[in-house]
Amino acid sequence: MQSIITWKRSYCFIIANMICLYIFSQNTNSPYSVYGIGDIDNGSYNRTSGMGGTGLAIKSSVFLIDNNPAALAGLGRSFYVASIAATGKSSTFSGDPINSTNSNSKDFWIKRFTLAVKINKFWASGFGFNQFSNVNYNFAGSKFIEGSADSYAATYQGDGGLNEYHWTNAVSLGKHFSLGLKSSFISGSINQTEILDDPNSQASISTKQQDYISNFRFQSGLQYETALNKKWDLSLGGKFSPKTRLSADRTLTVTENNVVVVNDRYIKNDRFYLPDTYAAGIALKHNKTTTYAVDYTREDWSSLGIKDQGWQLINSNRISAGAEFSSFKNDRGFLVENRFYQVGAFLNNSYLQVRNTPINEWGMTVGMGGSLRNSFLYTLSLQGGVRGTTQQKLIKETFVGFTLSLSYRDFLFSKGKRYD
Repeated sequence: MQSIITWKRSYCFIIANMICLYIFSQNTNSPYSVYGIGDIDNGSYNRTSGMGGTGLAIKSSVFLIDNNPAALAGLGRSFYVASIAATGKSSTFSGDPINSTNSNSKDFWIKRFTLAVKINKFWASGFGFNQFSNVNYNFAGSKFIEGSADSYAATYQGDGGLNEYHWTNAVSLGKHFSLGLKSSFISGSINQTEILDDPNSQASISTKQQDYISNFRFQSGLQYETALNKKWDLSLGGKFSPKTRLSADRTLTVTENNVVVVNDRYIKNDRFYLPDTYAAGIALKHNKTTTYAVDYTREDWSSLGIKDQGWQLINSNRISAGAEFSSFKNDRGFLVENRFYQVGAFLNNSYLQVRNTPINEWGMTVGMGGSLRNSFLYTLSLQGGVRGTTQQKLIKETFVGFTLSLSYRDFLFSKGKRYD
């Protein structure tokens, strides 16, 4: 048992450096998710996905755009919209730790579900859930025993992640302003397992650490829109999330040759912080058909002082830009959007730094969408990019993927009136 305790004390150090040693698994879908609470997902899986996720200043009366909580106020009165989004991703890894058995990965996720309704002419409300962070890695190597020349085959596995359950309310203040508040409950578990195998004695010891994490988080948003002239419209958007403490209850389970030695023992209460986050965006629309938009987001991770041996969290800056081109058709005397096409790009100076090297990401996107029928809407986008680097014996990920968002829109109530 003393050896188990000694191994556990060095667990975080081993994990932090194993990424630079040997990786033999075909399921290393997210190698950098070993740090913190995993890979935090700030993606926008809605109509703006083909614009590089650019949409802080954009709202829609038909599509459910929620990059900014204030955007819900733009929905059509008395309509509800239900939207679900999924993504698929194929990655190729490169670097010194990579070989032919672990250089590729494919994944598919349901990313979010949201239901929202414009209750009256000034108030909209919606609720749903989305993936907040993801943990998925499998590292392998060898580990020496203290005071001995003997070594064990070591495997480090991680899975789990956090989900965000949210309720958003937005109000229109006159013709130009809208305000929004997103109230979220973040919860989930992060599981880390260390497996040590002794080929001589055929002994296998598995140590599983589970962190159950949860707390509330709030995000406020503001949008302003106005007509510059007959051809151009201007929209501005901003949002803010304050520093949030996530509490974590940690348990430990130890097995030896499939015999439970320690069963789900409570270890301690820990914590993790999410930083102050500031974001702003601008959008220009020409002739109601062409939109150009730019977003900027900053996350103040450095002030939190979250770090361990070989890695730390640093300030993050993300900039994205996109354009959208819409076509319209005449439907029973009304001009209705038929289809739209998008292009975009993003650059993310990541919050993660390993061996004094930032794990940055950049990519490009294209997309399209429209109406399948009057009540059914779709958005399809493709993206490709690069994350990480091969410097300092780290791992570079080259990825391609797609996002599919499907929505259903209909009347919630009509107050006795008939709409055609």
